[in-house]
Amino acid sequence: MKTTSKIFLSTLLIAVLLLTSVVSAAAEPAAYMIGDADGDNEVSVLDATIIQRVIASLEVTAYNEAAADADGDGAVNVLDATAIQRHLVDLPTNEKIGKMSDMWLDKEKATKSDYNFEEDLEILEIHEDYFIAEPIAALPYVIRINGSISDHWCVGDHVFVACNNMYYDHDFFPHRYEGDLITIAVSTFVPDPDVAYKPVIYLYPEEETEVDVSLSLNGELLKSEPLYRDGWTVTAKPDGTLTDADGKTYDYLFWEAKLNANYDLSKGFCVKGSDTETFLNDALNKQGLTERETADFIEFWLPIMEKNPYNVISFQTDAYTDAAGLTVSPQPDSVIRVFMTWYAADQAVEIPAQELTAPERQGFTVVEWGGSMVK
Repeated sequence: MKTTSKIFLSTLLIAVLLLTSVVSAAAEPAAYMIGDADGDNEVSVLDATIIQRVIASLEVTAYNEAAADADGDGAVNVLDATAIQRHLVDLPTNEKIGKMSDMWLDKEKATKSDYNFEEDLEILEIHEDYFIAEPIAALPYVIRINGSISDHWCVGDHVFVACNNMYYDHDFFPHRYEGDLITIAVSTFVPDPDVAYKPVIYLYPEEETEVDVSLSLNGELLKSEPLYRDGWTVTAKPDGTLTDADGKTYDYLFWEAKLNANYDLSKGFCVKGSDTETFLNDALNKQGLTERETADFIEFWLPIMEKNPYNVISFQTDAYTDAAGLTVSPQPDSVIRVFMTWYAADQAVEIPAQELTAPERQGFTVVEWGGSMVK
């Protein structure tokens, strides 16, 4: 508490000197997170620092003026840095900090779809006259749905939604969609047992490098992002940021396919549904995934698995890679491919334990994860 008070008081002292300072910045995207001054999709002490640097006319690498107006008074000054600091230590401040701006996308610049939209979604935010959701299946977009919904719907609910008047903007990643609500109902989504869901490929070169990636599938490619045209060509940075020929950036390459694979489930693990998150954290770490990659994996699979009495899980090696060949040029120094197969069980199943190992990460590293629910 003493540390918090010192930060707050020192910020107020600066406010006396700089209260009237207002700064300008380059045009920002239509949608943004309030308080996210540096545009990294989260509100942290770095955003308060960015605001203070801009006020002091110091150089910054990224800055969104609209998002920096954290207190919503129409001007950017040290009070916005104070508002962010108060938000971070749970003191009273603007309740909108950390939430998305009301303008989701610019419809004058976005593309209008000629088709209605139907999808199984998970609700992320609920507002008075709209809600934000993302697909349960592995698709790289977030959608704003205009229309009020009844009080019995909650954040985290899985719903089946139909919309019209659809717009989309692929300049964002994840992409941004917006539409008007027609109907909403409980989702009955169940993974297709023949589909390899959300294999995503991360590229970590030692220096910025143009990379070619191609798949050799025993099956049918269903979805991809960026669009797969006999392969992908992207510029990869050491932090994993990928940029395509159109200048669009991505965190990873995404694909989904129906595979003709003979999976081996002779060894694995039987895990209580309630223990699935703990198990996956440990198992993925043993196979070499980072915290970020593990979080991406769990975010997709956990909601489908944790409500089952038990899950029987087996991680595939040759059976998967034989059905889904991966070629990367230049040749990577390390390749980690994690593919989970599983099925739900009403009772505990005895199965020999599987040994999990990972190659050492060194040099240019390629990481992929995915999974499939089997019958």
